Amino acid sequence: MNKLAYCVQQSGYTVTHGNNVIVQELEGGPSRYRKSRKRNSHIVSVNFTVKKEGYDYLVAFFNVWAMNPAMPFLAMLIIDDAELAEYKCAFRSEFRLDSKDGPIFKVSTTFEVQAKLRNIDNDLLLVLLGNNHLLDRYISIEKIPNIWLPNAVGV
Repeated sequence: MNKLAYCVQQSGYTVTHGNNVIVQELEGGPSRYRKSRKRNSHIVSVNFTVKKEGYDYLVAFFNVWAMNPAMPFLAMLIIDDAELAEYKCAFRSEFRLDSKDGPIFKVSTTFEVQAKLRNIDNDLLLVLLGNNHLLDRYISIEKIPNIWLPNAVGV
């Protein structure tokens, strides 16, 4: 599986989270809501600001993916939480050159991104902390063995 060598411009992308709720609008009164299947994909509009070599690479990457579009690729994105993480992606739209200013190329596209499994217990905890105005006291349990302990022991 190919991995995109460039990170997207973090100030220039938007994420539409996959909606796991079906909304049925009614003629009178509020809409009706029901659960859909889990892990609907996210739609991510991305931008890149690159020089000539980066532009050539991105066009080549898109063309290689288009030869076998059923095969996803990996990209580093911020979607399901505030940390940069690796996601399986596919191009949802064409690859666009938005502008060229001297040696700088600005390009954009849209990815369809496979949603990661969420830890519902963490989500419930965050909502409960928010309901009680205690979000500043939240510590992700995964940070203790994966980040804090290795940093503390110098690994």
